[in-house]
Amino acid sequence: MFRIVRYPFVSMSAQEIPRHAAARVVEALADTRIVAVEGPRQAGKSTLCTKLASERGMRIVTLDDANTRRGAIDDPQGFTAALGERAFIDELQRVPELVLALKMAVDEEPQAGRFLVSGSASLLLAPRIGDSLAGRVERVPLRPFTQAEIARRDVPRWLDEIWQGVGAPYVESHEVGRAAHAQRIATGGFPAAIARPERRRRAWFEDYLAALIARDVPDLVDVRRPDLLPALLLHLAAGSGSLISMRPIAQALAADEKTVRTYVRLLELLHLLVSVPAWTPGFPARAVRAPRLFIEDVGLMAHLLDADATRIAQDDALSGRAYESFVAMELARLLPHTDTAPVMRHWRGAHGEEVDIVLEDRAGRVIAIEIKSGATIRRTDLRGLNKFRALAGERFVAGLVLCTARRTTLLGHSVWATPIEALWL
Repeated sequence: MFRIVRYPFVSMSAQEIPRHAAARVVEALADTRIVAVEGPRQAGKSTLCTKLASERGMRIVTLDDANTRRGAIDDPQGFTAALGERAFIDELQRVPELVLALKMAVDEEPQAGRFLVSGSASLLLAPRIGDSLAGRVERVPLRPFTQAEIARRDVPRWLDEIWQGVGAPYVESHEVGRAAHAQRIATGGFPAAIARPERRRRAWFEDYLAALIARDVPDLVDVRRPDLLPALLLHLAAGSGSLISMRPIAQALAADEKTVRTYVRLLELLHLLVSVPAWTPGFPARAVRAPRLFIEDVGLMAHLLDADATRIAQDDALSGRAYESFVAMELARLLPHTDTAPVMRHWRGAHGEEVDIVLEDRAGRVIAIEIKSGATIRRTDLRGLNKFRALAGERFVAGLVLCTARRTTLLGHSVWATPIEALWL
């Protein structure tokens, strides 16, 4: 194991921070006709893509511009032809009519790197866009900053090395307990949020949600009750990471269950919600087990719950859920940029035993991760992990308890408690 020492949290300009996704976008441009960079609004897609497009001499257009958007809507094929050999199109979901024209263009001239596009919605899944780009596009996720990006560090190597049996990284932390990362949680990873002090951050999140409902939602679907979305987000934030039942939420919102399910799916398309599917030993059962739903950005979650760093550190009802969402979404942002690129799942046993996160590689091997806001790990905290280990059998590689302890500690054969800082140091 190698030694890692904790660094202090520092806010900085988003323009200074390199993105882990950049290398993957560059690779995709070398062998794929259309590369789509997808992620939530204001996650930094335009900044990254503009930089990469400029370096490659690509024409740059944004569909946020009203005149440009009107030209694309009125004559999609003419608009596409005028882009030339290579172009970056920002916010493609604003003009779904353009998708068919892009498809025709790359079918006629199928060279790699023809178009770089970005979108604040899942371009292949949105109802108004459909799947006409299937087989012609590689989707690269760009989510809010990871803590590793903020620290100007690469994706931690141990996320690949642990699959080789080397064990958990050795980490030492100068701060322990629930206050250790409360400020990181309250801030989140949106570039504009980390650049603002708390009071200004609250105002930014308010404007962010208002703009999302007013602009991005109508680009995707006709929403009959947009007033439900803020209330629905609040309910989902309060239960972030849970196996959420739609029926009680629908009753609380005085809406039918089908509408709530539709709106939850819409929030997933907008990258505000992340669905973590279930793990079972057999494939058929996975399709019917309930996923866990997380708010994509823990800073947005804290805003929705009106929680600052002090409350996150001190409120027993909030702290565990906040830390679990924080760590789970850090993993969700890091894993696509590892060589192993495991699928992230969760496990719940027949008698209520749980493992917060299960990582599964393509060989079917698994790593079990429990997330704790506290510094002390008790035997009862390992009950679910031990049950899962017995179920997984030879597929089990390692167990981790990511927590706020002082240092990495061996808890048993191939099971470690490790400070959460391992995700960015």
